[in-house]
Amino acid sequence: MKSIASCLRTAVVLSRPARWRILVSFLVGLFQIAASLSFVWISKALVDIATKERPGSIWLFAGVMAGIMALQIILRLFAAWWEKMNMVKTQNLLRRNHFSHILNSTWNGREAYHSADVVNRLEEDIRVVTELLCVKVPDVAVTVCQLVAASVYAVILAPGLIWMVIAMMIVAIAGSRMFFRRLRSLTNDIRRKDSQAQQVFQDNLRLRSLVLMLFGPSKVTGRLDNIQSDIENLTRKRLVYNVIARGFMAFGFMGGYAAAFFWGVFGINAGTVTYGMMTAMLQLVGQVQRPISDIGRAIPAFIHAITSIERLSEITDLELEKRGELIMFKGAPSVRLSNIGFHYPDSQEYILSDFSCEFPSGSLTAIMGATGAGKSTLLKIVMGLLRPTSGSAVISGNTSRGEESAEISASTRENFTYVPQGNTLLSGTISENLRLVQSDASEDEMRKVLSIADAGFVFDLPKGLDTACGEDGSGLSEGQCQRIAIARALLKKGGVLLLDEATSALDSQTEHRLLENICKNYRGEKTIIFISHREAVASFADNVIRF
Repeated sequence: MKSIASCLRTAVVLSRPARWRILVSFLVGLFQIAASLSFVWISKALVDIATKERPGSIWLFAGVMAGIMALQIILRLFAAWWEKMNMVKTQNLLRRNHFSHILNSTWNGREAYHSADVVNRLEEDIRVVTELLCVKVPDVAVTVCQLVAASVYAVILAPGLIWMVIAMMIVAIAGSRMFFRRLRSLTNDIRRKDSQAQQVFQDNLRLRSLVLMLFGPSKVTGRLDNIQSDIENLTRKRLVYNVIARGFMAFGFMGGYAAAFFWGVFGINAGTVTYGMMTAMLQLVGQVQRPISDIGRAIPAFIHAITSIERLSEITDLELEKRGELIMFKGAPSVRLSNIGFHYPDSQEYILSDFSCEFPSGSLTAIMGATGAGKSTLLKIVMGLLRPTSGSAVISGNTSRGEESAEISASTRENFTYVPQGNTLLSGTISENLRLVQSDASEDEMRKVLSIADAGFVFDLPKGLDTACGEDGSGLSEGQCQRIAIARALLKKGGVLLLDEATSALDSQTEHRLLENICKNYRGEKTIIFISHREAVASFADNVIRF
């Protein structure tokens, strides 16, 4: 676990976008404190006027009290509205920033966290941190101010009593804090188990047909039962510690109130306390105790938030991909790999070793080989997603500055358009999927690339381009999804077209038509690299590289 000081520094950074809104919440809270103490003063005055302890117009003071009450209602309503708006804005911004950081982090071929765990952090942890920043922090600041102001007022009326009340509440908070570290540890364990449960949901819903045919639902739900049982046990332990901590707080709260009540009763009996003073003191004790109690109750929420801050800091600690000035080549650039070696950071086993090849400008190259030979890894190096352990990968061609060569990196990635293996459609309509590449694509442009990808069937569907793909393209066959994915890639303007087993789900006739269309429209205009284990691709290629 990270230190609390480190988590607090992270919280300060996370608060940056919402600081002025947090300040507004604090200022509104100060106005509420002023209205609350004014209400105490006017209550004492009214009771003293009613009992003839002081002169004054009861109707005038009653009118002032009604005005203060109306102001309290207005401030309370505005504070609630402002708090919700602040939370929505801050939560959306934090999610956007962390999501963007993940997408822009360096990719080494293996994701640092399971996607379900990342979603859990983006949803639940950001919700918890947002509540801390937008609700708990201004509330605690206002609470401290209210405690100080109410204590000063109470000291003026009854110094001995109020110090006794404060001492009782401090002892109660100190008792509850004994469980601070254990509560943090349990919260961390619960969040980790929550992420594991979300992984079970996501993985098995995504592969439901596999679950039905291979594992059976009972095995999956049994695994979920074990995780949820752990969550229940951990939550039970955390609740026990919370109950004990709250018991300390309740003892301090009731003891302080009882002391104030009996002070008033015996004072009135002795003639040293007026009814108005007792009324004011009972309210002030509440305004002293409530802030102390609120601070005590904020401790578990603070622990909960510290865990979430720590989990979010693990995302922001991911190294961002280094990106320089965009380098865009005209036409069909060439690609050259020289003495490439590659192994993953956590392994010393080389997937590629001293590999060299060249993809000439405007050519169509087929890369053939057995599964696991390193073909897809080679493609990721060509795209700049993976950096070779040794050797160099260079792209060359004409730019706005003339003939130029550049090391393949994130700066050159816009020159590549990519069709990965399998179905890669996102949830949404067909047109939405296509426009992810070119947001302003016209229907004619979409019709053209769909035709080249032999996906003209789209216009025979009842809703045409507005047909919903569903999650993983559900509602369409795998071959149909694959052809739409190819059409989507063809909308991109990059001069190097990369296809990784892009025809694996197609029958031989459809594959042949597709390859003919690609050659007819793009041979010479794009540098095409096609990974496949099917010999039909090799027959269209200018060059064949076999692993």
